[in-house]
Amino acid sequence: MSTAPDIKTNNLRARVGHDIMMTDQKRKLALKGEVKSFVVYKIPLELLIYNKRNGRIISWMNKLESEGTDIDALSKDEYNEQVEQMIIDSNKPALEKTKKNINAIGQIHPGVVLNNGTVVDGNRRFTCLRQLKREKGTDLYFEAVILDPEEGLTEADIKRLELKIQHGEERPVDYNAIDNLVDVYNDIIVNRYFTTKDYAANIGKKESDVKKMLEKAELMVDYLKFINAEGKFYVARELELDGPLQEMVGILRREKDEEDRLRVKDALFTALSTSKEKDLTRYIRKIGKDILASGNREEFLEEFEDIVDDVHDAFQERESVDISTIREVNKGLEQTIAEASYIVTRRVDETAISRAQMKPVDALNSSMKSIDNIDKEQVARMDPKTKEEFYRLVALMKEKLDDL
Repeated sequence: MSTAPDIKTNNLRARVGHDIMMTDQKRKLALKGEVKSFVVYKIPLELLIYNKRNGRIISWMNKLESEGTDIDALSKDEYNEQVEQMIIDSNKPALEKTKKNINAIGQIHPGVVLNNGTVVDGNRRFTCLRQLKREKGTDLYFEAVILDPEEGLTEADIKRLELKIQHGEERPVDYNAIDNLVDVYNDIIVNRYFTTKDYAANIGKKESDVKKMLEKAELMVDYLKFINAEGKFYVARELELDGPLQEMVGILRREKDEEDRLRVKDALFTALSTSKEKDLTRYIRKIGKDILASGNREEFLEEFEDIVDDVHDAFQERESVDISTIREVNKGLEQTIAEASYIVTRRVDETAISRAQMKPVDALNSSMKSIDNIDKEQVARMDPKTKEEFYRLVALMKEKLDDL
């Protein structure tokens, strides 16, 4: 079975003038710190292959590999069919919209491909053209610039170009939130293509924003380790963990002691794994606000320790974990999950009662602050009518305090 094409076996530039035609279009690209104008070519679809590092489908590709598919053993057609479905599933409405436009007026925006046929920019347009070719039964072409990595382009250069295109050409970045986190994590932590400062410059954001994204990505990695699904980013996508992770980042930032931070993190991971609530973001927010930021925080953490151990051990005992395994583990933890839910509910209720009891005190404190702001000299200078009203209100306040 043939493997995905490389530069030696699929040299697009060598085909120019044969089955690849030059157009009169040009596209400007920023490469290695320079903006250059590149010729656009019409390329037969069968010569192209999807980019398996495409950030839009990174967790989908991760699922395929985790399920045991040897991507390198697939033929180009088999590989393209698999990835095409991922592109469709990742954002079907956007794909249909693009397809409708291409069908009506053709491809407007040229893509970018490597000399080996890998599509760097334009995977959705490539997908639409593949579908239209099958539906119409006619030859269609992908219009794109051809870049040759052998001309001094590193993987980091190509990734930098991809980031600038996706984030810097006034086009919305419609990545799934989890895919975006995985992309950031891989580019900065795993592949070390960029520092947080470099990454921020390439996507047009502040470095502090990128650090927040990376913080959330690292928390996602830690959670997957906690449930014995290390590296299975598609699990985080299917569980829709972006919102809960965002809440956790805010909660954990308040923890200054490292030991306390680890205790809180494990408690939050356990709560996330055992919750039956549909809105997990709201559930984690409630724990952060109504328990961990309240007076019964320490009691909750101590009470939750055994549950943390039970849940963690139940996942670690499995050989591997995916979505179906999570359901199986939770089924075997019904009593533990019920206890966890009871503890969270009881501690949240305690905080609500405590806050209700404190409302009169809070009201009096507010009143005291208002009284402290009264200037005695201003009272002395009041005209008789205003002073009479002032004394009336003082007397009324005394009566109310006597009632209390």
